[in-house]
Amino acid sequence: MGEKNEKMTTLSVKPIPTRNWKNKNIDLVIERDKDRKNSQESVDKRIYYLWFNYLKLCLNLEEIKHTIEKKGRGGTILSKTRVKVSKTIYKKWDLQDLSNMNFKKWYKDPKHQKLFSEGGFNYSRGSQYHSLVKRYNVFIEYYNKMNSGYEDEKDLISSGRMTRKNKLCEDIVMKFQKKRYEQIERTKDEKMNYQTMVLNDINLCEKTILSVCQGEFPKSKSV
Repeated sequence: MGEKNEKMTTLSVKPIPTRNWKNKNIDLVIERDKDRKNSQESVDKRIYYLWFNYLKLCLNLEEIKHTIEKKGRGGTILSKTRVKVSKTIYKKWDLQDLSNMNFKKWYKDPKHQKLFSEGGFNYSRGSQYHSLVKRYNVFIEYYNKMNSGYEDEKDLISSGRMTRKNKLCEDIVMKFQKKRYEQIERTKDEKMNYQTMVLNDINLCEKTILSVCQGEFPKSKSV
């Protein structure tokens, strides 16, 4: 993520909240999730919901003139790409209203529902919902806190061995997005530190952001 922006501001879009089950019976939760996956309409709608939210993020980034940097070895900047949503591709999406609408209200319009099946947009049915949500949330948490002078004074290591970026990445994994990281963790890689985990998610999120700008979600089946 490019940290030097023309405007030091925060994003207006919010992280996607973690779903809270009223009934905490884990067996029931698992059964409900299986039932949802048996419905293709339900599975597809979750992808549409994420696409909608990523598009709102893209519009927000375009508004603040955000630039995504592609870096090589050693952090060398290879290229810079300004986030810009294709108004031609999304001409039927009512972009002028989308930023102030939630998905339920926007999707209620029949013409919006048809966009995904008849609009020629490409998305991967193998997309991992929880991974995409985590990356979306991590991007917003990191961007907003880095650009608002984030500093947890009570926990900050005064010796200087931990930078503000280090501390923020640790807090994102352990405090702000802990449930999301635990939710999809398969194996624990002891060699991967918090900063690597967070920056890797941000990098993958940026790839999705650029693809969404051009009418694709996400970048590929590997995203």
